[in-house]
Amino acid sequence: MNGMPARLPTDLADRTPVTRPETAPARQAGFYVSVRTSARMAESALALGPFPDRDTAHAHLPLVRAFVAARHRGGEWWRFSVSRVTARPGRALPAGTLNALIPQAGDELAA
Repeated sequence: MNGMPARLPTDLADRTPVTRPETAPARQAGFYVSVRTSARMAESALALGPFPDRDTAHAHLPLVRAFVAARHRGGEWWRFSVSRVTARPGRALPAGTLNALIPQAGDELAA
């Protein structure tokens, strides 16, 4: 051991209080049905959401797939999946691009 050991204060009131860093507020997260039109483009769009959990978003995946396939030639070959998005501090979660066009999902979307 090098040097003198540190002395403990004899009176506990003399000790420096321990300060903990403030915890950051929990950021809002939501789940979306996402669509990727081509692996080459490697861009996906948030089609429907936000949903409160992954299972609810996954249950709406066939609805989005049928909606897109009925309106776009070749849309049934697009990649449909579920994505989790965390809102940036001070911002709300984005709305899915098909939220207004698929009214069946309206009651289950996260507020």
